[in-house]
Amino acid sequence: MSEELLKYLVVGLLIIFAFTPVTLNAIKRRKENPPPMAANDRKLYRLWRSDPEAYQRQYGEMDKKYLEAQSQKGQDGEPD
Repeated sequence: MSEELLKYLVVGLLIIFAFTPVTLNAIKRRKENPPPMAANDRKLYRLWRSDPEAYQRQYGEMDKKYLEAQSQKGQDGEPD
């Protein structure tokens, strides 16, 4: 009986060690708040994750314009 218990323990530990890093990365990504353009484009998201300063230099102004347009759109209260 102890050999069977030991096998279950080893399998359980392997599962825990395999899924812990994946779960922690998923939790970190859920807490991220990417810029609006990076949130909708995989290429821009990868650039933002790897080098946020380069992303800001290339797309920062476009993000500001996008946010301004969205705020004006929300303020106008366009009817459906």
